[in-house]
Amino acid sequence: MLARRLPLLLSLLIALGIAIPALGQTTLPPGGTFLDDDGNIHEAAIEAIAAAGITSGCTTDLFCPSRAVTRAEMAAFLIRALDESEAPAAGTFPDVPAGQWYTGYVERLAALGISVGYEDGTFRPHSPVSRGEMAVFLIRALDLPELPHQGTFSDVPASAFFAGAVEQIAAQEITLGCGNGLYCPYDQVLRDQMATFVTRAFGLTPIQPPPRALSLALEVVASGFDRPLFLASPPGDSRLFVVEQGGTIEIVGGGTFLDITSIVLDGGERGLLGLAFDPDYAANGLLYVNYTDNSGDTRIASYTRSSNPEQADAASGQILLTIDQPASNHNGGWIDFGPDGLLYIAMGDGGGANDQFGNGQNPATLLGKILRMDVSSANTEIWASGVRNPWRNAFDGNLLYVADVGQGQWEEVSVISTTAVSPNLGWPIMEGGHCFSSSSCNPTGLVLPIAEYSHDQGCSITGGYVYRGSAIPGLAGTYFYSDFCEGTLRSFRFDGVSALESKIWTELGTIGTVSSFGEDSAGELYVLTFDGAVRKIVSG
Repeated sequence: MLARRLPLLLSLLIALGIAIPALGQTTLPPGGTFLDDDGNIHEAAIEAIAAAGITSGCTTDLFCPSRAVTRAEMAAFLIRALDESEAPAAGTFPDVPAGQWYTGYVERLAALGISVGYEDGTFRPHSPVSRGEMAVFLIRALDLPELPHQGTFSDVPASAFFAGAVEQIAAQEITLGCGNGLYCPYDQVLRDQMATFVTRAFGLTPIQPPPRALSLALEVVASGFDRPLFLASPPGDSRLFVVEQGGTIEIVGGGTFLDITSIVLDGGERGLLGLAFDPDYAANGLLYVNYTDNSGDTRIASYTRSSNPEQADAASGQILLTIDQPASNHNGGWIDFGPDGLLYIAMGDGGGANDQFGNGQNPATLLGKILRMDVSSANTEIWASGVRNPWRNAFDGNLLYVADVGQGQWEEVSVISTTAVSPNLGWPIMEGGHCFSSSSCNPTGLVLPIAEYSHDQGCSITGGYVYRGSAIPGLAGTYFYSDFCEGTLRSFRFDGVSALESKIWTELGTIGTVSSFGEDSAGELYVLTFDGAVRKIVSG
């Protein structure tokens, strides 16, 4: 049992200011042990568990930081952290056969009483671990009791099996939650997040390796487009599809994929504004668009790929949703499929100024909201409220980055878990992190931005993406965005609570009027400017 008490002893020594060197620590090369976690906010924790022999990565040189932790991997992490030996025999769980790499770890986990498996007697070694389950695993490994439910996190119900465990790991400062008073108990735990949880739980000293030299460049890959507003690729498809405001979708290096100019009202903030390919596009050929119709209203429609894979069938359009627009501006326009398979739709507040139509906080209207739709039935619900004009959002796993254009003073980025219940981003109670139209306001229960800038630095935010490509490992986890007026590339990393390493890439100069970002199927990122150019973010 000494190994199971060791974490508490280490925590005490750290609290007393006594440094504990990580086991096996050696001088690290620039960038550290793994190639795919450079600059990751959890990199120091990943190095700590690697030095302690808790992980050797997912391959020789990679850690796979954004992959979900499986129950088998959880067993291995904990048994190694506890310095326990693997159990020699199998048989406790019918789905954990002898001879697998994880068999001994799972068996020892069961012998220590850390896991008894599911009610049907299985262990389910390949299933992902949720944050709620992770809390239970950790307190059992640390031999700590559950605590009474205190409501530390608003999304952890008292009746949940993990409630007492979450309270305990919060009390031990193993977790700080996922931001805005939430714990996100049903989100999957990613491998980089798990490294931080294990490092805190077992009192390891984080090891920050020296950074690799990193510089970026913007490479023009296409030009000549007419007011490009978006770029996307179907899943697993290397082609780049560019949305033009007037009502066409063009393939880079190809021809026109879809032309619906006859039904699109183009001009100002109106036009063909959004595109999303069905997650099963390769099989079903379905794509979805967000456009302003000739009456000035928002329409969400589906189209089908024709027999020619280079063209969609313009006659196949099916209207799924129509939303009346009281003014010409603040149409939103972004659509994309979330990790839950639903189509998310960003709607502005109806336009004008100062939320003059009173839509931001009005639950009876779809304006000023982020909606989600089951495209199989077109059933649509309000998911989030309190947005003004969200111009380009992006998913990163279960997180949604929302770039909301401000009124007259502040531009903002908020990050929300897709498991959050009815999140409210605050408009028009607040503009950014500041009270709007009054000297004081009540921000309780509102999702506050994690990054903002004033109109001294720009006028209209253009949201981008979190980099998850493979060409520039040092960018992993970096969120990129810009401003339509100011035109420089900006970035930060989100640690689950706040924005870190905020940077304006002044060495790249002014790009121009940045109208949108795009992401290809490999996770590489692109910047679109209103003058018709598409630039790829590459290593400098």
